[in-house]
Amino acid sequence: MTYLVASLLTTATVGMTFTGCIDNDEPYGIEQLRGAKAELLKSKKALVEAEAQYKLALAEAEKVKAAAEAAYYDAMRAKTEAEIAEIRQRMDDAARIAEQQLQNLKVAYEQALLAYEKERLELSAQQQTVLDGFYTKYFTALNNYNEKYMAYVEAQKTLVDNALDPDGSDYDAKKDVENGVTEAQKDLDDAQADIEDLNEQLAEAKTWKPSELGAKLTAYQDQVEENTEKMKLINLTIAENNNESEEGKALVAAKKALDALYDEEVEIPAYTFNADGTITIPGLTEPQEVIGEGWSYTWKTQYNYHGYNDALNALVNFKNDIRRYVLDDNDVEWTKAEINSLEAEKKEKAAEFDRLFAGWKMFADAYNVGGTPKYDALMSYDELKKAVDAYNAQLPATQAAKDAYYAAQKAAQEAWDAYNEKNNLDGDAWNDYYEAVNAANEAYSKAVEAANNELDKTLTALNNAVVKAQQEKNAADSKYMTAQGLADKYTDDADLKKAAEAAKKVAEDAAKALETAEKARDEQAPKAQAKAEKANDLAAATRDNAIADAEKARELALNDAPQIAGPLLDAANAADNKVNEARDAYNEAWTELSELVRVWDNETQSYAGVYGAVNNQVEEINKEYQYEEEWYDGENRHYTWTPSSDYGLYYQFQSEVNGSQWDAEVAIPECSVADVCAYPSNEIVYNIKRLSSKVYGGYYRDVNDDDILDIPSAQLIPLTKDDIDKMLAKYGVAEIEYPNSYNYYFGLFGRTLYYDNRIEVANTYITNKPVIEAAFEDVQTQIDNLVASYDEQDGKVEEARKAVSDAEEAVEELNADSWAEYYELQRQNNVADEMITAISEAAEATGVAETDQYTQETIDKAIENIEQSIKDKEESIPGLEEALARAKYILDQYEKGLISSAELAALGVEKAKLAMEAAKEELDAAKARLDAAIKSVEGAE
Repeated sequence: MTYLVASLLTTATVGMTFTGCIDNDEPYGIEQLRGAKAELLKSKKALVEAEAQYKLALAEAEKVKAAAEAAYYDAMRAKTEAEIAEIRQRMDDAARIAEQQLQNLKVAYEQALLAYEKERLELSAQQQTVLDGFYTKYFTALNNYNEKYMAYVEAQKTLVDNALDPDGSDYDAKKDVENGVTEAQKDLDDAQADIEDLNEQLAEAKTWKPSELGAKLTAYQDQVEENTEKMKLINLTIAENNNESEEGKALVAAKKALDALYDEEVEIPAYTFNADGTITIPGLTEPQEVIGEGWSYTWKTQYNYHGYNDALNALVNFKNDIRRYVLDDNDVEWTKAEINSLEAEKKEKAAEFDRLFAGWKMFADAYNVGGTPKYDALMSYDELKKAVDAYNAQLPATQAAKDAYYAAQKAAQEAWDAYNEKNNLDGDAWNDYYEAVNAANEAYSKAVEAANNELDKTLTALNNAVVKAQQEKNAADSKYMTAQGLADKYTDDADLKKAAEAAKKVAEDAAKALETAEKARDEQAPKAQAKAEKANDLAAATRDNAIADAEKARELALNDAPQIAGPLLDAANAADNKVNEARDAYNEAWTELSELVRVWDNETQSYAGVYGAVNNQVEEINKEYQYEEEWYDGENRHYTWTPSSDYGLYYQFQSEVNGSQWDAEVAIPECSVADVCAYPSNEIVYNIKRLSSKVYGGYYRDVNDDDILDIPSAQLIPLTKDDIDKMLAKYGVAEIEYPNSYNYYFGLFGRTLYYDNRIEVANTYITNKPVIEAAFEDVQTQIDNLVASYDEQDGKVEEARKAVSDAEEAVEELNADSWAEYYELQRQNNVADEMITAISEAAEATGVAETDQYTQETIDKAIENIEQSIKDKEESIPGLEEALARAKYILDQYEKGLISSAELAALGVEKAKLAMEAAKEELDAAKARLDAAIKSVEGAE
């Protein structure tokens, strides 16, 4: 009951054209395990252990899945026997690991089932009955699903086997398609038999009574148990046939013989090329050990270290390495014509090297550690220096014209300032007049405000005194009236009489005080009013006098203004004329200077001046030292590399010049080659690196790794062949690989060395042809002997495999009747399981917990479930008939030679995948029913 076998080889369906991909979803069995409900069990240790086993297996399964994907695509490209054998071994290993995982997971689930058997004893008989049926269906579905997934694994393996050897004995295509017809026929027959049996059971169910239903359920369970016991006995018979019969013993012996061949050690002879030192070709003068002492392999370990695969690869790789010493680059024998061609190619590469070396050296000479580059080392330096000098020669005159212009501009400004100061006398007069009027009015307003405030203050004080006296009189009158009332009431009381007289005196005094306050107010208020009016009149007179004086001053100023401003205006106009003259002179000088910076020459159709010299230098360097480069972005393309340059310094200089034109505070800048050259230090460094890589290759490094500002110092020093050889020796490169290293890693210089080597090798070959060809043939002989030895062992293994296959067929024939009986019992159990499930689900649906509670409703629901099972079976018949017809069609097409074994293998994968998906649907349904049953039992506890 393996869940994880499902993940061992999850390559998706591979079509007729052998395209495919890996399915990275979590194995379905693992998903089922994670979703299983264990709340019912008090002891979950066994299930936990089982899940842990799946997790461990999953990690290994992922490795096998990746190996399977790689094996298929490798199989499509495999060329050599070693490659084919290695891929086949990988797939055998994958299947073996899958089988091992199957065994591990079976043990884990058997433990889980034993745990359930113990815990179920705590349930009632009815609960046991309900859950037993659902668990049985669930684990049966699981087992079926895993078997289908294992078949899918095997189909993938067959697909790879066929890609490796379409006509090999490992893949019996005819037997496979014949089995396909047999299996499809059996599936159809079983389904039809199931329908017939279920219809019989349905007819009987319609006669059931509620009191009989419990016994019926027990009878079905007993039938399953009885058949299961029979199946166990059949399994024992099959096992006895497999091991004790003559056919079984022959199979065991055949397998032992095959295992012995798998473990037989095959020695690989040691081999050293040019052991006697008779070959004198450059790079092959020393003996080369290709296969060492003690190399060997067994069929199981042929891919281990120093095994068959290592030996074959070592020989083949060495042969490929030395073939250039026997054949030219076109794999034909060296000729004088080919040598002439190499010499012509070398001459072309040498010329290219000399040209770009000159550019490399130019930039290397210009490079200056930590300082300004030595620009005089660059091509066209003289032209640029001449343009810079011409600019600097014109600069003083232009600066003088600029200074004269700004001096004239300053003088004119001063003249106009003087004129403007006097020209506005009329306005000043009026401004003074308005200021005086405003001041007079303001003084008047303040004086009036002060007088009025003083008046208000006096009147307020007088009124307040009257109010206070009135309040005191009112209080005294009130006290008097009270005292007199008491005295009148108590006429005999002398004290009251005295108090009344005293109060009368106070009231009379208060009346006099009020009279005095009113008199003071009436006398002083008119006087205060008159004083205020007099102050207002004085303020008005003062204001009027100030305004009259301002009018007189204004008239005098307006009369004098014209005589003062006239001469100043004439002087300002004269100063403007001098400014215009100075500006014209400055513009003329500036035009001459700016043309020395940059100007378009219509005659030459190019730029002149400093910019023209910079541009010409860049164009000449680009033209002289450019080269063709190739890069890839989906298709091959070419582009022209030119030395890197940067006009940034020039544009900065030009901006500074233009910015100084109309800024009196900024002097027009001087110029130097360093200010405008398009090759500042960073560009020189970059060009040294690029040209160094082109001329001497990207592996060109100083032996001491001594860098100068990120430039390896060796990149500033010409390289020699001895330098390269020392470098290759330092990094352990074999001498035989020197020419290839020259060609691939050391630029144009290395290519010239490569051509030198090829020419030398070709001349040596022509001179010493027999010895060299014999040596080359000796390597091929070693390869042929090794492959022949392997083929001999392969023949023995293949013969032993055939013996195992024949013995297996004999055992299968011996077990044929037993298997037929086994499968029929299994089918009967499936029908009985359908009936058990129908009754159990009916009990659950009608809320029945015990058998004595069954009702007619329970029977009706069970009948409905049986009818649904029959309907499901009947609906599957067209698909099964179609599958059978398809299997027969495929057999017919194969027998007629109209379908290839490769297409059959692909169809096998598709068929296995469909069967696996159907088993998955069955497992889903069983899992849902089990979950519902567990929930029902838990809810009833």
